[in-house]
Amino acid sequence: MEPRSYLICAEAGSTNPTSAGEDPYSDLRVPIIANSRDAGSPKPSRSYCARVWAWPFNVVAAIGHAIGVVLKLIFIVVCLMLYSLLLMPGFLRMIVYYFFSKNVVRGIVYGPKPRQRLDLYFPPDARNGVTYPVVIYITGGAWTIGYKAWGALLARRLSEGGVLVACLDYRNFPQGDALDMLEDVNTGISWVLSRIHRFGGDPDGVTLVGQSAGGHLAGLALIKQAEQAARGYPCLGATPAWSPACLRAFVGVSGAFDLEALAQHRGGHFRGLLDRILALDDGGEEAVAAAGGGGGASEAEECSGGGKAAGGGSGDGQIAAAAAAAGGPAPQPQIGDGAVAATPAASLGGQARLPERRRRQPRQSRQQPRQKRPAYESLSPLQAARRLPPGAAELLPRVLLIHGTADKTVPAEGSARLSEALQTSGAPCVRCCLVPGKTHTAFLLEDPMRGGTDLLSDTVLGAALREGRGPGADLEEGGAGGADGGVGGGDGGRRVYGSLCPAFLCNMAGWVCPF
Repeated sequence: MEPRSYLICAEAGSTNPTSAGEDPYSDLRVPIIANSRDAGSPKPSRSYCARVWAWPFNVVAAIGHAIGVVLKLIFIVVCLMLYSLLLMPGFLRMIVYYFFSKNVVRGIVYGPKPRQRLDLYFPPDARNGVTYPVVIYITGGAWTIGYKAWGALLARRLSEGGVLVACLDYRNFPQGDALDMLEDVNTGISWVLSRIHRFGGDPDGVTLVGQSAGGHLAGLALIKQAEQAARGYPCLGATPAWSPACLRAFVGVSGAFDLEALAQHRGGHFRGLLDRILALDDGGEEAVAAAGGGGGASEAEECSGGGKAAGGGSGDGQIAAAAAAAGGPAPQPQIGDGAVAATPAASLGGQARLPERRRRQPRQSRQQPRQKRPAYESLSPLQAARRLPPGAAELLPRVLLIHGTADKTVPAEGSARLSEALQTSGAPCVRCCLVPGKTHTAFLLEDPMRGGTDLLSDTVLGAALREGRGPGADLEEGGAGGADGGVGGGDGGRRVYGSLCPAFLCNMAGWVCPF
């Protein structure tokens, strides 16, 4: 039955009936209840002609909207094809480097789950007995097309500057949702922190870098680990545990840090895709918090790789051979080579994990489908930074956020807001650099392929090689110096890099860039 709304007039609750023949409207003590739809004036009905002529206009409007969407997609695809063709000389050279360079070791297993692999880029002159600063790079790809090879160009520049680079792969949607991606990223970071010493890396000199969606995952993982360490019990998105104090710096490049603003900015079909990627089970975060208490943050305090195991050791024999072939330091077999941990928890030496009670639910409850809802606030680095408990921000390393003001994919305001939130929460060193005229891909593709000076490479090298100095110092002083970095510098101390693609093609690619 359709619910009815009512107007209640006069005094309610009176039970005195009116006398016979008396006008009931004359006694205000008697409640008069009338249907509000009948009490009001009737709605003017549309004329027959209006109804007849309305539907053709609605059909035309719907067709026009569909045509507009199709034309927009065609325009984006054409721009993307032109963009790829213009940069094809550089892409071809990087493909050859990635597959045939002796300094690249591909497909190292860091965990037992799908796509838990990483690539290592050794310095060209790597020697046994020498330790090198380490950069962990998390690639972008809109959470759907990310791949570890996308970081080959930046990794090549960094390795040539004397840095050992680990490019992590992780599950993409629909193979996994945002929580699965966070688990992969946390597992990979923990693996590097505990085992990179076997490949000549310095576990006390690790810099975390993330771009676009990779910036979101890396930034959120870092903030969640700081929150978990401060609270002393497991937090959603911080499994397995590792200590944020082990990092020298975090560099976020064109990162998707404000998810709510990003969803509003993109809208349309991409908003629907984001709703599914950034979805959580109802009550998932509350269940982790309620079941916590056996905290694990304190178990991940050691930074130096002296035996805190990490998962994914299968293929270590091939890794040793590949590292030796690359001229790099051969890993010392301190942990059983060829063994892969059965679970991430076992592989991480007892580090913090989700509570056992979640894994020991009755079979029938596990089989029940769970309702998922978009969780932009729970999975947003900006909101996580604003909710940091006292003392958590002090555990964070130095933070540098770089974003181009011409970014059409991820608004630059998100980086500025995250920087402000971290400073408000008490982070020791946070800087945000907004670069005029740079697009979403300029730092990663057009600029390094063009050659000459490279802002991103210089900045990351400055953060990785300069102990005791805040990231971004080279932005203020004209670049990372050649003396400190171990390579030659150009004018004003900036490095000058070789070109992979003619400059005019890179400039044209920037004009047609759809990002």
